[in-house]
Amino acid sequence: MTSTLPPVLAVLRPGGTAQLAPLEQPLLRADDAAATRGDGAFETMHVRPDGVWLLEDHLDRLAGSAAALSLNLPPREQLEAVVDTAVNGWCDRSTTEDGSTTDAARETEAGVKLVCSRGPEYSPELGSTAYALAFGVSERAIAQRRTGVALQSLSFGYPAAERARAPWLLGGAKTLSYAVNMATLRQAALGGFDDVLLMSSDGYVLEGSTSTVVWVVGDRLYTTPTETGILASITVAHLFDNAHRLGLSTHRQLVTRSELAGVDGVWLCGSVRGIVEATSLDGQKLPGSNLTPRLREVLGF
Repeated sequence: MTSTLPPVLAVLRPGGTAQLAPLEQPLLRADDAAATRGDGAFETMHVRPDGVWLLEDHLDRLAGSAAALSLNLPPREQLEAVVDTAVNGWCDRSTTEDGSTTDAARETEAGVKLVCSRGPEYSPELGSTAYALAFGVSERAIAQRRTGVALQSLSFGYPAAERARAPWLLGGAKTLSYAVNMATLRQAALGGFDDVLLMSSDGYVLEGSTSTVVWVVGDRLYTTPTETGILASITVAHLFDNAHRLGLSTHRQLVTRSELAGVDGVWLCGSVRGIVEATSLDGQKLPGSNLTPRLREVLGF
């Protein structure tokens, strides 16, 4: 079930206490680096009946992003607390705007986003800003698990090896600077496509705009090496750890667009949308795969 329920906000107060706050409450100072420079990191996670899926892995990745940014994060237990507060607030919400009771929040598939910025530029002694937002997964994302997505390939602008040579490009870091990612999605939508396949300037497949690419040839499951600077996908790591259940071996390898068009199946993986099959690439139909339901099952979507 999907819902138009508004998100639930939890903030980390000075001193490290996590508290729910009204969504419309002012949160960022005008000089906060999140707003003025996109200077920070974030993680988005799937919420399941037994808690936040792979929370510890996401916090580990957040720490890696923060290290790349030279960003001081709040203590880990405080980050866990603000995530838990947001999720519990989502699940415990029992009244609607008209005052009636509802179980809609518990019945709605949810995600939670944890955001950490460098904090106020002109009061650095205040430290980082941290908050979590629990939200309902969109109907579009859920539908794409069933229908798949049509991809458009777009240039990322760098050779595949460039980000490994240039750490200031922040390869592998999940930063708040997502303007380019969102621009690629808008560009794809103008052409009638659902999502994006980012390509290196020397012709290799990198990743989706907000996802990681996996493909299969026979009984071999592949993804792009993280040495290219793509984000190390937690969802793909879990899939690879469990691929043996499907009789698949796992490999990391560069692939060109033309090579990808000839494989036995292509998917995009993300923490909230899960795994969705690519049905076409630049208007060229891709082969359907009977693995899709089994891959979804392995990932719990």
